[in-house]
Amino acid sequence: MTEETQPPRCPKCGFLHEEGDNFCRRCGRALKPGNGFLNSHTGIILLALVLGPFALPAVWTSKRISPLAKWIYTAVLGFMGYYLIVACWQVYKISLESAKLLMGGGF
Repeated sequence: MTEETQPPRCPKCGFLHEEGDNFCRRCGRALKPGNGFLNSHTGIILLALVLGPFALPAVWTSKRISPLAKWIYTAVLGFMGYYLIVACWQVYKISLESAKLLMGGGF
């Protein structure tokens, strides 16, 4: 058997797998880019909860999510980012007003 006709091997564990496999049957590693756990709906939701709008690159590089779902995630994460910016601005304004009151109104 030559090198070209041998089935491909998993880069992590070396297990022989079939050409159409997306994941290794032994160790579970994604064999094609964009097919890992973080590119699934569950992984994207977890990333969004932790990173907020910074999860968008994972959304758009995913090969497991439909284009419609990518746009929905983008809209939701964009709204979350806007809400976080507005909330942080409001907290800043409130803390600035509190500081002015504590300092006796001089600023």
